[in-house]
Amino acid sequence: MARAGGEPPAPPPPGPGHDPRRAHPRGHVALRHPGPLPGGAGGPDPPRRDPRVRPGPDPVAGGLRGPRRAPRGAGARHGAAPRRALPRPRRRHGPGRRHGGRGCLLPAPGHDRLGGSVLAPGGGHPRPLLRPRLHWPGPHRRRGLPGGGDRDRSPRPHPPGHGPPPPVTDGPAHRILTDARVWTGVPGPDGDLPQAATPGRAIAIRDGRILAEGPASQVLSLRGPHTAIHPLEGRTVLPGFVDAHVHLLSGGLELFRVQLRGTRSPDDLVHRIRSRALQTPPGTWILGGGWDHHAWGGTLPTREWLDRAAPDHPVFLLRVDLHMGAANSRALALAGIDHETPDPPGGTLDRDPATGQPTGILREEALLPMAAVVPAPDDAQREAALMAAARHALSLGVTQVHDMGALQSPDESWASLDALRRLRSAGRLPLRVRAAVPLETRHRLARLVAREGRGDLRLGWGAVKGFVDGSLGAGTAWMEAPYSDEPTNRGAPSTDPAELARALLEAAELGLQPVVHAIGDRANAWLLETFSGVDPALRPRVEHAQHLGPESIRQAGARRAVLSVQPAHLLDDGQWVHRRLGPHRPRWAYPFRSLLDAGAVLAFGSDWTVAPMDPRVALAAAVCRVPGDPGQGAPGAAWNPAERISLPEALRAHAWGGAVAAGMEAHTGTIQAGKAADLAILDSDPFQVESHRLPTDVQVHLTFVDGAPVWRSDDVPEESLT
Repeated sequence: MARAGGEPPAPPPPGPGHDPRRAHPRGHVALRHPGPLPGGAGGPDPPRRDPRVRPGPDPVAGGLRGPRRAPRGAGARHGAAPRRALPRPRRRHGPGRRHGGRGCLLPAPGHDRLGGSVLAPGGGHPRPLLRPRLHWPGPHRRRGLPGGGDRDRSPRPHPPGHGPPPPVTDGPAHRILTDARVWTGVPGPDGDLPQAATPGRAIAIRDGRILAEGPASQVLSLRGPHTAIHPLEGRTVLPGFVDAHVHLLSGGLELFRVQLRGTRSPDDLVHRIRSRALQTPPGTWILGGGWDHHAWGGTLPTREWLDRAAPDHPVFLLRVDLHMGAANSRALALAGIDHETPDPPGGTLDRDPATGQPTGILREEALLPMAAVVPAPDDAQREAALMAAARHALSLGVTQVHDMGALQSPDESWASLDALRRLRSAGRLPLRVRAAVPLETRHRLARLVAREGRGDLRLGWGAVKGFVDGSLGAGTAWMEAPYSDEPTNRGAPSTDPAELARALLEAAELGLQPVVHAIGDRANAWLLETFSGVDPALRPRVEHAQHLGPESIRQAGARRAVLSVQPAHLLDDGQWVHRRLGPHRPRWAYPFRSLLDAGAVLAFGSDWTVAPMDPRVALAAAVCRVPGDPGQGAPGAAWNPAERISLPEALRAHAWGGAVAAGMEAHTGTIQAGKAADLAILDSDPFQVESHRLPTDVQVHLTFVDGAPVWRSDDVPEESLT
């Protein structure tokens, strides 16, 4: 749990007269990075493009709002939501028509296809590039992109991420993917997103980057005597998915632990623990997570349940949101928790009202004593878990993840980053990772950046993760009004707001990107106001942003805020949120349509392992908004249907939006000449599948990172990719 405070300040940057807090005319802090950054020297020339193939317009030049909607009366839109009287900028976000909506029944989350093979990681930069001139590529003719656009804006500090891509070297393509349906994600000249994948296309790749995308007859002219030609037989190519919020090490470890997601009764939970206990030597820890007590009526697990299931083992099980855990008596004893143990600041030990004994439920910072006694994995186990997590991501077409680190242990977050750096140095990291560390260790991160830079395009760091509040399910989300089922509780900030604000502004002064968890409507309102003191070029991020009032939505749009959201969470919350918040407040839960209309940027992610790391689930959830498992809804039975978005908008949020959140949109997020060839190749066209069937009817066929195939389904012969 990240808390403000921590280590002594980093030494000031060298140089006479250096002042990192140069006053910004609009009240922001204009910042200099505390150390050298990776990239090319002096700002490279634009990527070389073949004149025979038109790559399409620059998606960045389109601003953060994306395409315009069609005018009123422009025809019916499939699944379109009614317009509302929220303030909007002059340009409206949304395509001319929407995909999905009718009959959107979402299959069970967790359709994780783990079959297939991870291929040897390829492509990537063999070493960090040196000292780039970081800037936004191209002129910004539209308002909205932090750091560019308006003539009255002063120069901004460098954004997180990396500068323009290096030019593609002269010569023929190394690889051409042909006979493909391609959705580039690049808005057209009118600002509208493509409404379908285009058949008969090809993609040429050289040096790990896209040399050209266009009609196959034109792109094939770029082949040479040694070019590998790969017919895709009409399969669909998308930009590689970006998961903007995962807990990579925790998720990898969970793949080897007890899986409790989907338990529907206390007996089911006890049975799963008992089954694992029969396979585990006595005295060995049994760890797992994913349970949700709302799935069986709201009764929380107790230590007695777990004692019956595993009397000879310490047991600790995290709730699905990672903000609450259940422990048995052996685990509580090892952590030194008994009836005399006081509640820690920012945490709660649930107690039996009759005896005062702990029930086994630990909330928020009360989890820390348990985290301190659970055996930590060693370096080899961490690397194995991270590789398993990477394999899992690649099997789902995810080519870039934003790792939020460990929730309960700052040291474990840094151990995870160290393991990722070892994998990168050994050439074994097969996907892109942007890693965050806890806010309380901001000075340690600033020293690392000053000493070694911010990584490279495969693995980067420079963000700090903080928390405003907890979770709605645990009753710790900070709300404006009390919970309907707990009239004396409205949640609370997990850190003193004044201390947290100081820490966030200090991190910004160090040139670090603030990445902050906020769930409740009061938490989001507070955070957006606090971010008004942070220069937008640092891309301060609101993580989760689940409950926002109309005024917060307006502010998020006016500031072009980056909101990292997880659509799969609404599938669970929608089943019980009205019990917690009453009939009216859920109207503003997960307000994706309103946020896009207001002008905010959505970066989709999963929060894995809290929810499945499956972009198909997220896409279906955002387009359909039908909570629960298949068969539990009826056609059109959506939760807040006015907040549905189109499939093109959802795809954009799951690729380009995530790239923007990491300052990587010059390199990833769209299929465009000069960008990295990070591609998800699907066996079916998602635009020709009913949206609620995306998780079952669309499978990943191939995944490319830096132009190299890093994952293939079982039906793809390895020799066909050489």
